[in-house]
Amino acid sequence: MKHESAKMTTRDYITGAIFSVLSIVCMMISAIANMSGKTALFYPALTAFFIGILFLILLVKVPKRGIVIVFSIVPAVYFLTSGLLEGMIGITGILIFAFLTEWILSKDRSSLKRITLGGLVYTMNYSTIGFAENFLATDNYCDNALAHGINPSVVEGMRRMYAIKPLWAVAIAATLLTAFLGMQVGKIIMKKHLKKVGLA
Repeated sequence: MKHESAKMTTRDYITGAIFSVLSIVCMMISAIANMSGKTALFYPALTAFFIGILFLILLVKVPKRGIVIVFSIVPAVYFLTSGLLEGMIGITGILIFAFLTEWILSKDRSSLKRITLGGLVYTMNYSTIGFAENFLATDNYCDNALAHGINPSVVEGMRRMYAIKPLWAVAIAATLLTAFLGMQVGKIIMKKHLKKVGLA
């Protein structure tokens, strides 16, 4: 990957935007975990698996400064529509982790290990800041879920689960694991390209 210091082109922005839209699709697919109070805990982990795949592929295709920010734009806009508290938490989390990831990648965008580390950090948003309201303001989160038409029995299941605060650590650990696994899938998908640039 020889273009890590080059400026983003129009094509790069379009690629980043497409992957950004795909990330929202992945989040919506992962939302099936929220259909049960027993599986909602693993929503961040399921999301991180899919995002890990997209992240690895995108960073290999466009190893340029700013691509992670572009990748985060559509999710950030989506969070702005999620209500005042959830929206502010969502957009704050994704931007903090996006800029942190950009800083990590600025050290060496040609390193597959550095890209993997960046992907792990980026997806941590989903189980840390992105999951903070679930555990720290459980009643507010669950009341909002009820207001959005989520099945009351599912919401009560989540309310009981999120009351068990140590489960937050489980969600974080699961997110790290699935993000890593997702990036391994991404490496398999990009195997030919990685060989071409000498990173496989």
